[in-house]
Amino acid sequence: MLSVKEFSELSGLGEKSIRRLSHVQGFPALRNGVRIMIHRQAADAWLADYAQHLDSCLPTIG
Repeated sequence: MLSVKEFSELSGLGEKSIRRLSHVQGFPALRNGVRIMIHRQAADAWLADYAQHLDSCLPTIG
């Protein structure tokens, strides 16, 4: 499990984008109050799946 900052450094995505992704249904993030923890391997697989099936476009919140 990684913090938003740690996952940002490893993935190359911005912290703000990762915080937004944490609200998308199915994204492997756990919330404990304001702290967000991300399961690295599951998040990498989730992002790869979306990149492959949605022409590299991430889902929007809503």
